[in-house]
Amino acid sequence: MPLIFLNSKKALQYHFLYRSATVFLASFGVFTSGLVAAQANVGSVSGTPISIRSTVGLSFGSFVANTGGDITITSAGGRSKSGSLVLIAQGASSSAAIFTITGLAGAWFSIMLPADGVIALSHGIDTMAVTTFQSNLADSEQLVNGNQTLRVGARLVVGNAQAAGSYTGTFPITVNYQ
Repeated sequence: MPLIFLNSKKALQYHFLYRSATVFLASFGVFTSGLVAAQANVGSVSGTPISIRSTVGLSFGSFVANTGGDITITSAGGRSKSGSLVLIAQGASSSAAIFTITGLAGAWFSIMLPADGVIALSHGIDTMAVTTFQSNLADSEQLVNGNQTLRVGARLVVGNAQAAGSYTGTFPITVNYQ
């Protein structure tokens, strides 16, 4: 912008003001040109909760106690005994427990089975301990296509002259995403 001056003293004053303002603006411009703004996208995926559902209960089948022993159900459903027990094919059938685990496809999860000494079957005041829980899956597994089948077996400890009856109980299975 051209300046028009009427006398030389005024011209020097205006020239000085003009140059000072220019220097000030130039240095301010350099300072502010170092500021940069940016934006980033933020998102979250709300996943499918993991769940477990019992489809078949664990059953040790029918037997006669005699002087006691153990009955083992494998995770594949096989039944074996130790001691003087007599396994009976009639009556209650034996089976491994079967659970369906569902959740986010491809996610890893962990399984926690009951510890020994905490689960018992009962019939009135009589009890039998259930120990040595085992499953067909490792402690850490992946949900292929969003579901997985868990099979659980265990060992039933039958006492000497265990009272006859229909013994029942429950046991927890815990699954968690990793």
